[in-house]
Amino acid sequence: MPIKPQSRVLIVDDMRVNRLILSSLLASNGVQSDLAESGKECLALCRKTAYDLILLDHRMPEDDGVDTLVQLKEIFRQSGREVPVVCHTTEDARKNINLYKAAGFADVLIKPIQPQELSNILMTYLPEGSAPDEAKAESSRAHAREEIARLPDWARTIPGVDLTLGIENCETAEDYLDALAVFAASITEKANEIERYLSDKNYNMYTIKVHSLKSMARLIGAAQLSKLAADLEYAGKHDDIAAIEEGTPRLLEEYRAYTGYLAHAND
Repeated sequence: MPIKPQSRVLIVDDMRVNRLILSSLLASNGVQSDLAESGKECLALCRKTAYDLILLDHRMPEDDGVDTLVQLKEIFRQSGREVPVVCHTTEDARKNINLYKAAGFADVLIKPIQPQELSNILMTYLPEGSAPDEAKAESSRAHAREEIARLPDWARTIPGVDLTLGIENCETAEDYLDALAVFAASITEKANEIERYLSDKNYNMYTIKVHSLKSMARLIGAAQLSKLAADLEYAGKHDDIAAIEEGTPRLLEEYRAYTGYLAHAND
């Protein structure tokens, strides 16, 4: 079922990396998004903009997801329109799904969010319409070329990166540079975590970490790195330990190489 064209989704999450990943996944489905880092910012945006869907983090500082949802319902009542609000929360909260729905959430997504599960949500709550036509696709490509031209020289020459994909995911050169900075700043920590979980034979946490890397790598357009992570995520989900042990050194080598490639990202 196609997704309604011109849909706009609001992503609410206090973690920047989660907002970027969700925005990337939405962009890959042809859906525009705005980002908010708190319940307060969410409410302010919803008073100004009519969204088609809201993805609301359950656990946030100050007003949590339920507190924010209650206030959103009042905004919707005053505007005379209903907007589905989908809660996204961690795996350990899966047992509370019925409680979230009873609180008024339309549905629940479990982090780390799987692309297919998000696509199912979009097809459920943003139905009807047609896929983008060629004119829209060319407009998107033209926009990407314009934004790429605005990037500094070092960002236009990163090995293994599809800049068009990165810009399409992030929409603007400024946001793309921000995504590169976030990605670069986490390389050492995230690579060490993958290595440690493999050494400890904690394959569940290993799989979660390579899933996160897959999403972040795709966000910046590092398609080959994203594919390596996706292959190892598949291996982790299917208990293919031999494939994990064989493929992880290559993944980590390529991942850590981005420390050099992105040396100017946080200048």
